Amino acid sequence: MNILVIGASGYTGERLVRALLARGHRVRGLARQIERGIALEKEGMELRVGDVLQPESLQGIANEIEIIFNLAASCRLDPAASKKILTDGARNLLRVVDRATLKKYIWVSNVSVYGLPAATARLDESSPLKPAYALGKITADAEALARENAPTVTVRVPNIYGAGRDGLAALREGRIRLLNGGENWTSRIHVDDLAQVLLAALERAPADSVYLAADDLPTTQREFYRELAAAIGAPVPLSLEINAARAFGLFGRAMNALAGERQYPMSENVIGLVSGNYFCLNNKIKNELGAQLKYPTFREGYKPILDLR
Repeated sequence: MNILVIGASGYTGERLVRALLARGHRVRGLARQIERGIALEKEGMELRVGDVLQPESLQGIANEIEIIFNLAASCRLDPAASKKILTDGARNLLRVVDRATLKKYIWVSNVSVYGLPAATARLDESSPLKPAYALGKITADAEALARENAPTVTVRVPNIYGAGRDGLAALREGRIRLLNGGENWTSRIHVDDLAQVLLAALERAPADSVYLAADDLPTTQREFYRELAAAIGAPVPLSLEINAARAFGLFGRAMNALAGERQYPMSENVIGLVSGNYFCLNNKIKNELGAQLKYPTFREGYKPILDLR
């Protein structure tokens, strides 16, 4: 099939592109910087350099494309920047879609659309959308925009982790803080498993469907970091009251800022995601898409990472 991947050189995008190429698909990938896409071009991807916020760079990009994967997003951005990418950028892309050939628009969304659920909430695809902070409201609008303009498959994801995005250095260096004690529930998915879920969505998901891509083991933030800390011989992160995080605008090294260390801004988007209760159920990706997780819990996912230490 002729497939377009927006965000092809990103953390998830590059794995998805390689998996698509391995299955014999013809892949066109959009990357913001040519340097980021050269390696994938050498592996067989048709590289297009551009930006969803620059409409002129998108001309012709969707010609003859049957499937679009849109992975252009970042929760670390401030709300204004998130809105530009998630809604303005998507609108620019949808304007150039070849509607005569497009079969699916697979939109990688996130769990912020559920807002700030209670600790007892168990989330699935039928859970009501109650966006409570900027990213959730923007993402819900972006999901609606996609559904109104294309045969959309929405894949909502919690925290994505894997090699190169494991947080171990920050944990070892004491740069992580648990907001309000880390008693909130969190879910995650290994990047390689997410790529497989996206492939399954390509092959088996009907248009106008929604999937929640998470692994089998939600944990509290404290439980997760306690186990990782024990594995690497690091202290369990200290707690940071959520209002203090907002006031200081810091994450990671917030409590060490007065010592002259580098400060890491913490946007309202990140505060919402790391302090909300996101106990995600994954029955639908297994039952409808036939997804088989290589890393059903973070313990399997972190084992090869820890083995390389």
